[in-house]
Amino acid sequence: MNHQALSQYLDVRCQQAPDHVALIGENAALSYAALRQRADRLAGWMQHHALARGDRVIVLMHNSLDLIVCFWATQRCGAVYVPLHPDTKAEKLAWIADDCTASLLIVDAACEEEARRAAPLMKHRPPHWVATDAAFAEVARGAYACSLPLPLSLDLASIIYTSGSTGHPKGVMLTQRNMIAASQSVAHYLQLDAHDRIYCALPLSFDYGLHQITMAALTGATVIIEKNFSRPLFALNRLVQQGATVFPLVPTMVSLIARLSRRFDFSAIKTVTSTSAALHPGDIATLTTVFPQARLFSMYGLTECHRCTWLDPSELSARTQSVGKAIPGTELWVVDADGKTHRHNATGELVIRGETVMRGYWNNPQKTAGKLRPGRFPGESVLYTGDLCRLDEDGFVYFISRMDDVLNACGEKVAPREVESLLSLHPLVIQVAVVGVPHAVYGDEIVAWIETRQAMEPRQLRDWCKTRMEHYLIPHRFLFCDALPKNSNHKIDRRRLCALSQTASPTAGLSGEKHAEL
Repeated sequence: MNHQALSQYLDVRCQQAPDHVALIGENAALSYAALRQRADRLAGWMQHHALARGDRVIVLMHNSLDLIVCFWATQRCGAVYVPLHPDTKAEKLAWIADDCTASLLIVDAACEEEARRAAPLMKHRPPHWVATDAAFAEVARGAYACSLPLPLSLDLASIIYTSGSTGHPKGVMLTQRNMIAASQSVAHYLQLDAHDRIYCALPLSFDYGLHQITMAALTGATVIIEKNFSRPLFALNRLVQQGATVFPLVPTMVSLIARLSRRFDFSAIKTVTSTSAALHPGDIATLTTVFPQARLFSMYGLTECHRCTWLDPSELSARTQSVGKAIPGTELWVVDADGKTHRHNATGELVIRGETVMRGYWNNPQKTAGKLRPGRFPGESVLYTGDLCRLDEDGFVYFISRMDDVLNACGEKVAPREVESLLSLHPLVIQVAVVGVPHAVYGDEIVAWIETRQAMEPRQLRDWCKTRMEHYLIPHRFLFCDALPKNSNHKIDRRRLCALSQTASPTAGLSGEKHAEL
């Protein structure tokens, strides 16, 4: 079936198997019929509160059934879903609400205080904001129904904010067609079907997590929702008890799973997926040992097109460093330093062509022009990823590095300048530079080099950071120095700091430096 809008996924499910379980939460479950009914009633409530097609709705919530109802409600009424990580602080929330001119902000109880703090910081008209408990209580009391027309495939479905090298988040605009194409492509090569149960402990503010929901609705699979993976013993017990067959994860989860694996029977798991630059060989060995009967998919992507490549599990042992080939429905190539295009035996910036490529960055034409450039046909755009990759003689992709300084730490996009700007607010910090160092578990280890006015302990800064930034922005290491090294242009020598970060210890490094490591 050719879908015009994501919301049609629910209609098809309700036609084919309305009583099939769509979602399993910690204390409740919803069939596809119940999910559509709740989404339609909430969409009607949104419409009653003057939400129009194309209006932006910020959802600041932890993983839950209610969050997924909110997602589908925005799709049912043609609004634009703007998910934010539940750890988002007031300052960033205010900036994003201003940037996308949000009409509605929905928060769960744990995020209410941050929403209250954000309201007076907004420069434009603050969005109407409501706690989920109050919204769903009002929905339950009223007879709400949604009567807005089906969105067009060109309409925006979501704006996902991701860190940028300027320190300000960039709003990745994804159309209905973008998200439909992405879910169809990935679900196809994963071979998902209605018998699958997808265990999702990934943040649903992250496109990797969000697309577990869209792929399930496309294929009729069931999603088991986990708030997070902070309680791995509890989480893995739920995974087994609920009969999960598909386990999407990030590399930081692997060591925790391995440590607890002897306690569980994972024989029901038939598919394991990971998306990062490339799975570490040690992680591949661990996952194939823990899940010997499962197909292991190593994938690579970015929010701007969801997924770039996938490696067929049959190729994993022979090409452990590769992230595979283009996903179905897309093409890729590299452009070298001379601007020449190559599809084999070359190194350069990876370029993606296909229906998954974003519309652009919201309210940021300059950044959009840097990423989206003219394609093969008039009016077509292709995505310049900013990632340096190598193609081998068979066209397999090998990720080398990011061409800008955005880090991928624990599955989250982190802009060093954003972390630097927050750390510089500390009264004892004179100057700070944040760099990334390759790490087997974190992906990119966030290392902060700091000049201070007086001696400090890493724990002091870490505790300070916990109250002012999202957990994934907090540096893994704090290294203190008398003066940050400069290059010939009198700029901070980040290359030298990256090199030093790989060997720095509490007693070694630049002359006169005082190092501290967490």
